[in-house]
Amino acid sequence: MSKKAILLVTIAGAIAVASAQQRILSLDECVLMAWGEQPLVAIAEKNLRLAEERVKSIRANLFPQVLAGYQFRRYLSTRIGFQIGVGQVQVQEPIEFKETSLTISQLLFDTFQTPLQIRQAKAQANASSQAYERTRAEIALQVAQQYFEVLRARALVKLQERVLERAKRLLEAAEAGYKAGTAAKLDVLRAQVQVRNAEVDLLAAQNQEKVAILTLRNLMGVGDDFLFDIVEPAEERYQPPSLTECLAQALRQRPEIREAEWQRESAQTAKQLARINTLPVVNINGSYNRYPSTTRITDKEWAINFIVSYPIFDGGRVRAELEQAKLQVEQSELNLKRTLDNIRLQVQQSYSNWQNAFERLNAAQEAVKEASETARLTEEAYKAGAVSLIDVINSQVALAQAETQEIQARYDLYRAIYALRYSLGEINKYFAQKVNRSQ
Repeated sequence: MSKKAILLVTIAGAIAVASAQQRILSLDECVLMAWGEQPLVAIAEKNLRLAEERVKSIRANLFPQVLAGYQFRRYLSTRIGFQIGVGQVQVQEPIEFKETSLTISQLLFDTFQTPLQIRQAKAQANASSQAYERTRAEIALQVAQQYFEVLRARALVKLQERVLERAKRLLEAAEAGYKAGTAAKLDVLRAQVQVRNAEVDLLAAQNQEKVAILTLRNLMGVGDDFLFDIVEPAEERYQPPSLTECLAQALRQRPEIREAEWQRESAQTAKQLARINTLPVVNINGSYNRYPSTTRITDKEWAINFIVSYPIFDGGRVRAELEQAKLQVEQSELNLKRTLDNIRLQVQQSYSNWQNAFERLNAAQEAVKEASETARLTEEAYKAGAVSLIDVINSQVALAQAETQEIQARYDLYRAIYALRYSLGEINKYFAQKVNRSQ
């Protein structure tokens, strides 16, 4: 086997290995990977778990508390003694104290503070749950948008390659005409400029594709050692309901609304707790102590503690906390209103963007057909000497513009579809169902 053949086999083997290591991911797989790898999703999940553990911690106060203990103390006891012929003397003797104990205590009543604290903690946990869903939805939207941005950039690279090919073909025609004496040298120079401009545009488009892929990789939370590529999705026929139905659906499903409502619930409960502290607070608890081994006189004891407290003077702290709680309730109400207004605006904008992209795509596709036919006929006419080179260049520029607009509109439509799904609060459910069906 010749050295050239060995080299070709080696190169083919290297390409096969690289292809085997590189994963081809669909949009659903990219979103699923982002949900598992993105730090923002992990942080939201940890916040949810912390809130759930806080509920358990506060609820534990309602149950009997059992504590086992052991004490050991050794110390010197000094006492005054008398001896004949000496008088007063100090006598020191070591004393040891050992005790094992078992204590059972139970909260009986605390002016409803513990139940309210549990209620507040549950509201915070529910808000954290909705925040987790919101974070997943935001990541899914960002990944989907960037996924189509990569495909858009890739399509523009292919377009610039076609533009360069056309420019080179035009240069060949100009050079052939110049040699035949039917075209001027100026035509050759103009055609060369078109080739150089197309080469520059191609380099810029290739760089945009690289940057888009890097951004997608960052959104997915994967490292540089993870090799992957993406594929063009199947064409999707998406027809949303009317704008009125979309608004109603968003108000039912968006996690931001549920999150704001639970935050309001938490603030209202905090206000109730602050109000209780301005009144006489009653605490009742019972305890039972058992000492299996001790130097005490008694080996068991029980007690019922009844405590009433009222803040006579605290520098205005309790009143300030109540006012703070009232302001937090008002703030939560305003935050809920702002969330509702923002969601209505998002739905209206995403619905309008979807309509616009859909109409632009249809118009752009017709424009590409017309511009493509015009460019073909103009190029043939130039070869026949019927038109000038400027006419050909203008027709090719018009074709490139029409193709660019068609690419922009096509991927704007994809992006608008997923932005609308996000604004309706269904993007998490959509991707979860897609993943489950693929499994």
